[in-house]
Amino acid sequence: MIHDVINILAGELNRFLQSKHNIMEEKVVLSSLVNSDGTIAIQETDKIILTLANIEVDKTQSNTASYKQSSRGTFSKVMPPVNVNISILFSAYFTSENYLEGLKFISSTIAFFQSRSGIFDAQNTPALAGVISGLNAELISLDYRDASNLWGLLGAKYLPSVMYKIKTLPIKHELPTPDISVIRGT
Repeated sequence: MIHDVINILAGELNRFLQSKHNIMEEKVVLSSLVNSDGTIAIQETDKIILTLANIEVDKTQSNTASYKQSSRGTFSKVMPPVNVNISILFSAYFTSENYLEGLKFISSTIAFFQSRSGIFDAQNTPALAGVISGLNAELISLDYRDASNLWGLLGAKYLPSVMYKIKTLPIKHELPTPDISVIRGT
């Protein structure tokens, strides 16, 4: 689910940037910023790097199991999905000669989310159909300390960037559960 949503958002942002800036090149790359050995993960410059920065449980959603009655009159336990929010980071990985160009593409990334009012559904994002009914994107504002902690955690040097929280992704796996018979008397 997470990989599908991130891939769809990257594709939509690429199309938006191509249209807005009249370019053919794909500017958005899905990647971590650094490899596990500390080396830079991206070899191409002048790109917007989309990185998954965090996954957190959505505590506003119910996680209580329920029971569903089958056509045979028995019941089976239905486990609710684990609802998560993800934080995604868009970083301008541009050469120093193209620094202003990188800022332009970060601004365009913000414009992309603003143009949809932070709401993604099957109407404005057809690729979501069959994956999820809809998503909400919220701009995350980091103060200097939080930004410093984030970039230290990522193991990278600061790049011009913007972060969005994507709400809510239901992660669900249906496991067969034994049927529970109805007790009709004692």
